[in-house]
Amino acid sequence: MGAPSLSFSRKLSSNGNPSDLFFIMVHLKTLFLCFSIGLSCLSFGCKTPSLKPVVVTIDVPSPAWTIKISSIYIKANKLLVVCEAQKKGGLAAAVMSKAKASANIPRNFLKLPREIYLLGQTWNYREGYKAVTNEELRKLLLTASKVYSSPKQLNEKSFLGLNVKEAQTLAKVNTLSSRVVEIDGKPQVTTEDYRPERFNFFVKNGKVIRVNKG
Repeated sequence: MGAPSLSFSRKLSSNGNPSDLFFIMVHLKTLFLCFSIGLSCLSFGCKTPSLKPVVVTIDVPSPAWTIKISSIYIKANKLLVVCEAQKKGGLAAAVMSKAKASANIPRNFLKLPREIYLLGQTWNYREGYKAVTNEELRKLLLTASKVYSSPKQLNEKSFLGLNVKEAQTLAKVNTLSSRVVEIDGKPQVTTEDYRPERFNFFVKNGKVIRVNKG
């Protein structure tokens, strides 16, 4: 007797032979297994887009000025890079400097022509970018699609409840200045200079319980 066929063309006998049902069920299970394996292969084969940095360099009037890329949009097949200029506290020589910022986006967007817009500029000269106000930017981006947004900025509440090492590490990786000014009610030796961007930590029982800036 030859091997039984798994073809769907095989018909059930009038009395519903159990062997016929068995072969059909085996065939269906085989098809389902192949389908599941195929889906798994497709799933594992999908890769997230590789990221590449968009780099912006702008001439600023002194080293006290920094820039950051706050958001990136696509409009009319162009890449619109929105930057913000910020001035650090303290004294700095009035020497022409270069401020640099970068942000990672899918590499396929880097092929698009680029336009750079800067918020917060207080000096008169500009080259390679356009200084805009918030209102001008809002109108410009009405039909644009956002492809990047900078991570949420840290504030005083971001450090509450952390131990000293965790708080200092969090500030450091975000290129923020910080210091411990009080431990268990005892003031620490610190400098008297005022820096509005610096975080001051008040610590009790090894945890940050209060934070201010200055």
